[in-house]
Amino acid sequence: MYIHGGRDLKEGGISTLWRVNLTLIQQLHDNTNTKVGWEQVSTTGKDIGKISHHRCAKISPKEVLFSGGLRGDTSCQKVFVLNLLTNAWSNLKVKVSGFILISFSLDLDRKSEQR
Repeated sequence: MYIHGGRDLKEGGISTLWRVNLTLIQQLHDNTNTKVGWEQVSTTGKDIGKISHHRCAKISPKEVLFSGGLRGDTSCQKVFVLNLLTNAWSNLKVKVSGFILISFSLDLDRKSEQR
């Protein structure tokens, strides 16, 4: 499970990405000595930044889409994709007319894709 961002009452928006292995949590039932912990994930590419109140959706076995939310007190209209294999962020350029998605393109950071 991955968690990105959030909002701290003192610090404001948070930009870090964390993960925990859910399989290890399930193994705690059988073996209480199983070591489970959150791990901060280092990422590359065009970072989503300090954001809170956003949404995410798994769009493929290796990609998660993040959208909406707040940057400070301002609405975030950008859409980002996180590649879970490379830990690389990409910006998804979206064109919308009313409530209809007209087109989109993924702006890949080729340097981070090659790592």
